[in-house]
Amino acid sequence: MQTLKNDLSVIEKVVPRGSKIIYLDYPLHLNVGDLLILKGAEQFFKENNYDVLVRRSDQTSMQYVEKTRSIPQDVTIVLHGGGNFGDLYPAHQRLREAVVTKFKNNRVIILPQTVHFKEQANLEASGRIFKQHPNLTIFCRDTTSKQILETHFCDNVVLCPDMAQSLWNIFPQQRKENIKHDRMWMIRRDIEETNLSSLGETPDPAHCVDWHDICTDRDREFMVMMHRFERLNRKIPGNLFPTTRMWYRYTDKLVARVNELFMSYQSVTTSRMHGHILCCLLKMDTRLLDNSYGKNSGYYESWTKSVPGCELVKL
Repeated sequence: MQTLKNDLSVIEKVVPRGSKIIYLDYPLHLNVGDLLILKGAEQFFKENNYDVLVRRSDQTSMQYVEKTRSIPQDVTIVLHGGGNFGDLYPAHQRLREAVVTKFKNNRVIILPQTVHFKEQANLEASGRIFKQHPNLTIFCRDTTSKQILETHFCDNVVLCPDMAQSLWNIFPQQRKENIKHDRMWMIRRDIEETNLSSLGETPDPAHCVDWHDICTDRDREFMVMMHRFERLNRKIPGNLFPTTRMWYRYTDKLVARVNELFMSYQSVTTSRMHGHILCCLLKMDTRLLDNSYGKNSGYYESWTKSVPGCELVKL
């Protein structure tokens, strides 16, 4: 795990220590996996002494791009990582396309992503936009994504672990006294849902969850309030409401709560990549099931297959 954290230093080679950056598209939603990426990115920024001039969430980043005429040439634009590079989550892709179209005088980097397009035409159209930027680097989490990006999007493509790996030795690690239950099943129930029909065992309903189940009504109410504040920030000049600071503080507590829940189980079987990564960070046993298009197995084969206690279950 320390090696994986060290592997993130490839980003530092592109964005040197102490650089001025703008960080766009951070998640203001309750997918805890995306929040782990956010916490990992901020930890990396801190450890590399980046001067973060602007932070904008997924609610306000596009407006920031549209309204900002220019950015000083010595400032790097950093786009949030994850698994939304492609046509499954088009709003995020449109933001990236807008950035590389408008800010050609700035270095742009995209933090580690997994790439997936359902439609070849969408891939080719998006690739033509990205190819026009003269100083773009895309970090990616697996070799399949790297091949797609090098062919269609960018000459500067670098394999890199997920940003959450920078949280190694920042999070607690499981102790025997934490354990109260046998196994948690964390199975995603969204557009990337895994077909478990060939698994040969049935998850225990009493211990089967997704991120939505772990988050509470209070979490959802707070998120809705933040969305309202962000809508007002879009209308009122000056970014009146300090949503970034409020969201970061709240989600620090949410992630700590999730850590405690995970560590109360002996092991976790999951089709969530960040359920798997979180187990690695907490030094827990984990069985990883693939998602609908191979994102999880790609990450496992590239990075975590040598981590003690990790197993990939092929369906």
